[in-house]
Amino acid sequence: MNKKILIIDDQVEYLQTAMLYIIEDSVPHALLCAPNGKTGVDIALKEIPDIIIMDWEMPEMNGIEAIKQLKKNKTTKDIPVIMATGMRMTKDDLKIAFDAGASDFIRKPLEKTEFISRVSSHLNMADYIKNIQNKTKIIDTMEIERLNREIDALKSKKENEQSLLVLFTDTLNSILKKVESLENSLPEPNQKVEPIKTQLRQSVNYFAKCNISEQDKPDEKFIKNLLIKYRNLSTGDIQLSFMLKNGLSTKDIATLTCREESSVKVARSRLRKKLNLKESDNLITFLEQF
Repeated sequence: MNKKILIIDDQVEYLQTAMLYIIEDSVPHALLCAPNGKTGVDIALKEIPDIIIMDWEMPEMNGIEAIKQLKKNKTTKDIPVIMATGMRMTKDDLKIAFDAGASDFIRKPLEKTEFISRVSSHLNMADYIKNIQNKTKIIDTMEIERLNREIDALKSKKENEQSLLVLFTDTLNSILKKVESLENSLPEPNQKVEPIKTQLRQSVNYFAKCNISEQDKPDEKFIKNLLIKYRNLSTGDIQLSFMLKNGLSTKDIATLTCREESSVKVARSRLRKKLNLKESDNLITFLEQF
């Protein structure tokens, strides 16, 4: 496969030698060249080569500074750089080059077989890394889509529950008004009416307390953080986690979701297992970290 190879060297004879070796190789490649580090960095940022062969000692910007500049940029930081030099070959020099971000070292004058072998090896490794990165991006994209579907489902569920709570509250208020109207029409006070009114008021207050305000709607950051670490959680698990994190009791959750308290307790137990919690771990404290 045709690759872009950038050769950065201020000595024309070495540029020509490296270019000739690559041209004579059986696999054709597109060649780019630069006479110093500064120009080389500019070309790299524009062309995004597959590999760079970099001289150490150059005017304007030496090879080490050029590598550091390339590693700072998101588009060029993963490009393999082979440092080519005939002078700096001590252990300390190697450390400086590798610490800066060089992938390999090659001695000048260039020997064709070694040079082509090093270049080919790093190009193959770059291909492998790109394939892994592309697969990771696909997985990440699929995971983001799944997270967004989970969030949309929870939002829809919350909206339905909110509508149901509003309906309950309005219905109880309507019944309370009718009871009060009926009481006023009676010729004399009835002791049996007051307990009914009290119960209705308590129910209205309770549903009003459980009603979901804007700030209580699904927290996307919380949901994403939880699902990234625990991908096996269902929409129901996430909903339960969100309610527990926001301080709702088992009774509140049962009322809010129109379920029996025993059913909520079973769901809590199942959630603890999915989160791999020990008996001594506090579920709510654990959820608050996300």
